[in-house]
Amino acid sequence: MQEDTKRLVIELKDKLKIFGLLEDDEFERLIPYFEKVSLPAGTVFFNEGDPADSVGFVISGSFEVRKETEFKGKQIVLAVVTRGSIVGEFSFLDRQPRTATVVAREDSELLVLERDALEGFFSRYPETGVKLLKGIIRIMSLRYNKTVERLAVIF
Repeated sequence: MQEDTKRLVIELKDKLKIFGLLEDDEFERLIPYFEKVSLPAGTVFFNEGDPADSVGFVISGSFEVRKETEFKGKQIVLAVVTRGSIVGEFSFLDRQPRTATVVAREDSELLVLERDALEGFFSRYPETGVKLLKGIIRIMSLRYNKTVERLAVIF
C-alpha cells in the first residue's frame, strides 16, 4: 500500500465511529486491506440492484445516495455523504443487491474494502472482525434512528 493511502486511512480512523472499538494495533492490521479509489464527478460507485461486493469510506468529495421511485427513470436523493461517511454497508452485510445508487457529486475519493479481502481479514483476525462488525452495526443503528425521526416529522 502506498504511504499516501496509509496516511489517509489513519486520518480517517478518528473521523469514523466504525473504527472506535479497534485498538491501534488492530487497526494497523486492517490498513493493507483498503484500496484507494478516485471517482470523477458524475461517476457511479454502484447502482441500485448491483451485487454488494464492497463497502466504501469517503475520504474526499461528496456522494449522493439515490433511490428509484415508482416512476420509471425517476430517483430521489436519500442522502448526501461526505468525508468520514460509509456507503454500501447495508447490502454489504446482508449480501442482498444494492438498495440505492451512489454517485460522486464532485471529484471524490473513497477507501474501499472488498468483500473477499474483508472476509479474509475476519478469518485471520476474528476478534478484531467482531469489533469491526459492531462498529458497522452502530453506524446502521444511528442511521435507522435518524430515519425514524424524519418519518415521525412527516407523519
